[in-house]
This record gives sequence, structure tokens and C-alpha cells, in this order.
Amino acid sequence: MNGADGFLKTVGELIKRQRSLTMDQQDFAKRLGCGVNTVYRMENGHSVNSLTLFTALELLGLLEHFTPVLDDQYARVANAPKRKRRKISEDFSNDF
Repeated sequence: MNGADGFLKTVGELIKRQRSLTMDQQDFAKRLGCGVNTVYRMENGHSVNSLTLFTALELLGLLEHFTPVLDDQYARVANAPKRKRRKISEDFSNDF
């Protein structure tokens, strides 16, 4: 599985393994401020609210591992050449 689905599945499995070392889904859901169903969906690779996902990673001490990768990627994009914009033509006919 590639792309976003594969990424969510891998992150979900990582969250599940880390979470299960210290608490059950119900305790984790309370700490996250969501329902057990949301935790279940997240751990099984389904999409959830991004704030919930990032908070889960943070609570488990995993977010710090993603930050350097994101910072590197952002630096590459920020330094990339900017796309040239087309000038909007102001020459519209008034024949209506």
C-alpha cells in the first residue's frame, strides 16, 4: 500500500504499539479528548482529524521524530523557485 493510505496505516500501527505499552484505548481516548471509536479508526489506518492525530503522536512522544523530516521538507520547498504568475488581461470587450 502506497501513498496516504499506506502512511496512515503505518502511523496507526506505530500509535497502537506505543499506546498499548502503557494504556488501553479508553484511557488514551480520554487523554486525547475523543471517543474510543476515533482511537480505533486511527490505529487501523483510517483518516481522523489532523489535530487528533498530531496530539496522539505528541502524547506518545512520537511527534518529535516527525518534526525534523517536516522541517527538512519545508526548507526544500521554501527555497524552490517560485511559479510565475500570468498577468490578468484587463482587455475585456464591453459588447454585452
